[in-house]
Amino acid sequence: MSESTSKYKNMSYMSKNQKNIYRKIFITIFLGVIIIFFLTWRKNPKVTTPIIEITANTDSATPSLKLKSEIETQTTKSVTEQKTESPKNIEENNQSVTILAGGTTVYLSFLPNTIFYDALVQGKNENKISFSGKNYPGLGFFVTDIGTLHAGSGKHLLYYINGKEATVGVSSYTLKDGNIIEWKLE
Repeated sequence: MSESTSKYKNMSYMSKNQKNIYRKIFITIFLGVIIIFFLTWRKNPKVTTPIIEITANTDSATPSLKLKSEIETQTTKSVTEQKTESPKNIEENNQSVTILAGGTTVYLSFLPNTIFYDALVQGKNENKISFSGKNYPGLGFFVTDIGTLHAGSGKHLLYYINGKEATVGVSSYTLKDGNIIEWKLE
């Protein structure tokens, strides 16, 4: 009996090395599944089905059909037409900011509640300033080159608003009239 008992005892337990190998295999498979899940997981694309609205015309006996997208387009057009301002009002609402980037000084005008990145793009389109960078989803745009300053060699571009280091990125900062924004390599 002692022989058979020891035989079963040895079979029911694995050595420490075997346990460690199985743990490592399990952890590797588990992490692999999680990584694959996150790499392939995307938000489901919004699937829209056209909605048809039937309206009865009093002029004719046949009803007219319109797609919902046509209705939304007409509504959007009418709302947009109501919001247009005369050039005089736009000029009165303009605000300005001064941007210092190395040896470059640029004055940009913008409308109230303009995001800094949008003003930079507008200035670039008007050939007032040159800049480039990379957009990181969820984080925003990261400027790597502006004016005569170029990030690299362990230095990054940071911007200061009225002498104080910015606490948010260019994609999140709302400009204020009279801001002086200075870019520095640090």
